[in-house]
Amino acid sequence: MNNKVILDADVIADFYKDNRTGIFRVTFELFKKLSENKDIKTFYSHLAFFNGETSVQELDDFFINNHVEIQAVNNRKRRTFLPFRKEKLFKYLYKQIGIYNYRNIHYKMLFEEAGIFHSFYYPIHNDVKKYSHLKKVITIHDLIPILFPDLHFTAELIKEIVKSIGTDGFAVCVSESTKKDLLAYAPYLNPDHVFVNHLAASKELFYVCRNKKKLTNITNKYNLPDKYFLSLGTLEPRKNIDHVIRTFLKLIRENEISDMSLVLVGAKGWNFDKIFNEYESAEELKDKIVFIGKIPDEDLASLYSNAHSFYYMSLYEGFGLPPLEAMQCGVPTVTSNTSSLPEVVENGGIMLDPHDEKALYETMLRLYQDESFRMYYSEKGLEQSEKFSWQLSAERQVEIYKKILEIR
Repeated sequence: MNNKVILDADVIADFYKDNRTGIFRVTFELFKKLSENKDIKTFYSHLAFFNGETSVQELDDFFINNHVEIQAVNNRKRRTFLPFRKEKLFKYLYKQIGIYNYRNIHYKMLFEEAGIFHSFYYPIHNDVKKYSHLKKVITIHDLIPILFPDLHFTAELIKEIVKSIGTDGFAVCVSESTKKDLLAYAPYLNPDHVFVNHLAASKELFYVCRNKKKLTNITNKYNLPDKYFLSLGTLEPRKNIDHVIRTFLKLIRENEISDMSLVLVGAKGWNFDKIFNEYESAEELKDKIVFIGKIPDEDLASLYSNAHSFYYMSLYEGFGLPPLEAMQCGVPTVTSNTSSLPEVVENGGIMLDPHDEKALYETMLRLYQDESFRMYYSEKGLEQSEKFSWQLSAERQVEIYKKILEIR
């Protein structure tokens, strides 16, 4: 077996400096584990699909600082001479003819010796397509922009990603639900070339955290209430957060509950007005809803662990990491029963129709009133979370590579 695998590092290059997205975290965790696996020899490419200006040297430094041993198969060097590169007109002209500040230099032998090229998100780069012997693999996280264009701003990149798989390429989907969607959208794909590998939540970042000092720090930092329901996710229509707000307000009004708040974590996303309209209508109860925006990873374990219960009523997910993170932190978890979420949660949490206000209301009330019920789902969630780890994901990925290399 040709055990040399090139991992596409473009996602890491684009996001490691200041915007560590979920896809960045997934890609980096797999980079770490795959680079340690003894059954394969890993390399990385940085061909810059969007022509970003992170150099290979910067990526080398990032990997060294994070104890990842991996060699690049190309270099990116800044062009020493590019006339009027800062002038708007020339910038536009250079872009039109495909000339950028940086250019790729291939280490041709490393490309020719490898058996697999794996992109963790972006379409297969044109430079890679030149190597016909390479088996090209793309991780498909979801088809949400295509399936629900009214819930997202663009589908063009996802369409390009799927198109670049081609009829002879391979896809690794993050859930059975995403695999089903992919094959329905692109029936020309060979089903034998489409695999599933579930994601995981970092054990270092997400764990049961009862450290009182950390709790005091995040309470002061974010002005957290003593007792809170928690919801986490980008503030956009697909996450269905207005449904959680509306049900929570009804719960505390009708039951005269004064000792519970709702904490919402996440950056403002596309078309978030609906969420804030629900908040504005809360009138005298607005102080029971706390928006704390996006927070650093290192604060999440304490935030999750000290929540009363966690609510993730998303309309659709390719995988759904937050419920897994919550279960891993020991917080009772309530999610939608749609798309991939049943694969993640199974019987470790409470799954509901994301449009059923009555069911969510009754679940919130029972969790609030019944401590034994709450503790039952705390334990069930911890048990379920043990089924997932980045080590297992990496091992499954290597097995997928082996199967791909056997296909002629």
